[in-house]
Amino acid sequence: MKRLFLLLFAGCLLATAASAQTLPAGTIFINPSLTNLSFNSITVSYEGEKESFSRFGLQAMGGYAIMDDLAIIAGLGVQGGKYEDNGITALNVFAGARYYLPVAPGFYAGLNLALGNASVNTDDDFKANSISLEANVGYDFFLTKRIAFEPAISYTYGLSTKVQDTSINLSMFTLNFGFLFLL
Repeated sequence: MKRLFLLLFAGCLLATAASAQTLPAGTIFINPSLTNLSFNSITVSYEGEKESFSRFGLQAMGGYAIMDDLAIIAGLGVQGGKYEDNGITALNVFAGARYYLPVAPGFYAGLNLALGNASVNTDDDFKANSISLEANVGYDFFLTKRIAFEPAISYTYGLSTKVQDTSINLSMFTLNFGFLFLL
């Protein structure tokens, strides 16, 4: 059984290595909104109390490789969810960079700065604004020379988050699944 598992694992590694490629300078890529689904686990703390909730979202992202394996990116996202039986709607814009690791083709690490706005649909209609820093890692599994399946995880740290002019602490863990299209 161990040998079978080892053979399957080695086969998966070989298949992954065969499908990986680097990002040459001048490459333009997009990640359209209908193909990127994310799940966020959000923790908010205020005056020693912590609250957690989840939301789902879609995002559109594009980028340009300014040199081999280094790209600048920008995007827009929209999320929705529930918090204590109230609907949440959030919109964010972000910009950052993504570096494809030459020692592990297909793997990348990225860093983004995001601006967000959210509303909680209650009688008081709470509004929130945030500035956050997001670190992410992922893998581009190329299905063809120009299309890749892209799973990624990210951690977001709220640099400044205010709800109704009250500062709160925000952190978020995100699991993304999307498709990357090279133009």
